[in-house]
Amino acid sequence: MKLIKNIVFLSCFALLLTACQNADTTSNTRNKDLDTILSDISDKYVVLSVGTASKSKDVKVEVEDTEDVNKVKADIKRQLKENGLDAYKVNVRERNVKQVEKENRWLDIESKALAHLQENKEYKDVTYKKTDVTLKQPVTVAIVTPIDKSDDSAQEYSEKIKREVNTFLQTKDIKKQSQGDSYKIVIYDQDDQVIG
Repeated sequence: MKLIKNIVFLSCFALLLTACQNADTTSNTRNKDLDTILSDISDKYVVLSVGTASKSKDVKVEVEDTEDVNKVKADIKRQLKENGLDAYKVNVRERNVKQVEKENRWLDIESKALAHLQENKEYKDVTYKKTDVTLKQPVTVAIVTPIDKSDDSAQEYSEKIKREVNTFLQTKDIKKQSQGDSYKIVIYDQDDQVIG
């Protein structure tokens, strides 16, 4: 009789343990949130960036151009559907790695150039505006000034800024970072009009 009680007890314990393991397995594959799904995608593929907008239910993913965009998109949609999140609109775009590297390099260079300019009180109110960086075209370094194009001193001020930025871009460290990319410097006034 004692043996039967022990067998029944062990059987019940084994069933309980199996049920708990099944519950854990289910929770690992189901009920993932969006961040977990996107993290899984980033682990599987070469993802360059991920953006989400909860209000519009948009998911935007950029992958390296070595990835199959359709495969990545299908994987995201499948996981979203499995987890009850299929209301999201998925947009996957491939990006050329060399293009992304050049964009990131010049974003950093422009930030440094702006910081260098703003160290001088005369240029403390200048900013820069983001421009499109492409592989085959010179980079446009766009500086925005707090002056108006019609000011008598606008052209002279513009030329001084150009010289200052160009001198900075020719420093040893920045030349090394720019990797020989060609560039042009364009100065804008406060109304987004080209001064020079």
